[in-house]
Amino acid sequence: MGFLNIFKKGGNQKKIDNDFDTQEIKALFLTPLEQRNSKWIDRFNILINQYDFEELKSNNFEDKTGMNYLNLIFSNNVKNKIKYYITLSLNEGKGISINGNKGQADWIFTFGEILGYQMNGTLYSTQILSPFGGDIIEKYFHNKEVIIGQPSDAFFPEIARIQIKNFLYSMGLRNIRMALILWRTNNRLTLAFEIVPEMFDDVNKELLHNLLNFVEWYLPNHYDTIFIEGDEYFQEM
Repeated sequence: MGFLNIFKKGGNQKKIDNDFDTQEIKALFLTPLEQRNSKWIDRFNILINQYDFEELKSNNFEDKTGMNYLNLIFSNNVKNKIKYYITLSLNEGKGISINGNKGQADWIFTFGEILGYQMNGTLYSTQILSPFGGDIIEKYFHNKEVIIGQPSDAFFPEIARIQIKNFLYSMGLRNIRMALILWRTNNRLTLAFEIVPEMFDDVNKELLHNLLNFVEWYLPNHYDTIFIEGDEYFQEM
């Protein structure tokens, strides 16, 4: 989901002015992507859970791609931790921005990053547990050896299914089928959606690429996703 990383690099964003110390976490906001290692992630999780937040008066922030975020600011007035807003954002199908204004923010969490927190109890975890739910089968799919089945609720929670289904519905795509595929050649686990060019009146590679990026916004960063023609093992979301 690298298309959203531009909003995480800092830049010419407005300052957070409060009467308590936010310097360390602001330094983490500005850390280049290539330096965000496991130590960075551990420290970020510790700090983000220490602060209280409140909603800005303009409590909805929209990024340059049109995705919506609950807009927060550090607060010493309201006593709500980030966990409170994570629950709220998941229910509303939004991400979270911190100090968002005019297309930029000091930090954003996509819906998928927030979902990952709910699933694993920490932000930016790459943990995957029990990905398949129900029956699986080994077979050849698109001339490649795979294990195929349906994703478990632990891997693909109902709240994410609903949001993605609603988003696709808004794009005129209904009754979309999906499957979870483990490609034997490289052990790559892929969440596959049956979305093909024939579903559109006018389609090109850029449209499909952008649509895939939007779907990935609702999923944890380390998930692999594709659009592909399905088979009898694909089921409707």
